[in-house]
Amino acid sequence: MTSASHPRSADRNRPGPETGWVSVFGSGEPVTLFGHGFSGQIRDTRPFAAGIEGTRALVNLGGHGGRPSPGPGWDYGTIASQLSQALTAAEAAAGAPVTRALGVSMSAGGFARLLTSGDAAALALEKVAFVLPASWARFAAEQQAVIDAGVSQVCALLEAGDRAGLIAHFLAREPVEVQALEPARAWAAQKVDALLETDMSDGVGLAAQIAVADPATASADAARFSGEVLVLTHEDDPSHPVQVAQEYAQAFPRARLEVLPPGSILWRGRAEVRRILTEFFND
Repeated sequence: MTSASHPRSADRNRPGPETGWVSVFGSGEPVTLFGHGFSGQIRDTRPFAAGIEGTRALVNLGGHGGRPSPGPGWDYGTIASQLSQALTAAEAAAGAPVTRALGVSMSAGGFARLLTSGDAAALALEKVAFVLPASWARFAAEQQAVIDAGVSQVCALLEAGDRAGLIAHFLAREPVEVQALEPARAWAAQKVDALLETDMSDGVGLAAQIAVADPATASADAARFSGEVLVLTHEDDPSHPVQVAQEYAQAFPRARLEVLPPGSILWRGRAEVRRILTEFFND
């Protein structure tokens, strides 16, 4: 076999327009699609994919990982549309249907939008994990006010180019015991650099948006999904309230809710997270 025969195989691991911004690892069935959160990218979803059997397809959404933003004013419909395209791209790359998915934060909301909007490919999934869901059908008035104030503060700091202020803002939203961790501080710095230097800032307002298209029918729409659902979150995270995770678990008929101690999912409990995910997906 000559070297000219290899690019197609190598390209499975190199996201870009020609692959639908999807990277594929592993082989065979089942095929699982992984979507990251706001300010994340493929490298951030790799830990969630570790140990999962079959083919793992990881996507960079718009404004992340070098992929251009879809434009200002993202909502969860924006994210859902990209995830729908990623399901198609992942199936083409893997040569088999995508039957499972995992969404972190922003992508959790995007998959929720797909599942409550009648998307055929999403409804055909057999297993879906919502990790750190941040939004469902509505926010309490007090919570909405806090979110709106946070978005306004971030926008003002971005306008001023205040890197230190932005880093302090994002670190302050982590548990006290996490704020001093070097990985957490590096994460905050990388997030701020991306907001200041790329078009990811187009999506800042997403934090104030609800995930589903129609709050009045969200529960009934979710009840149509017959697949298994895992909802995984942790305590003491104002960006991802446990209450929102509970709403997801209540809406989907075959849902299991796991609530871990503060800081577990991103910083302090990777082994437990891997155990829960491999148990869910590999069973």
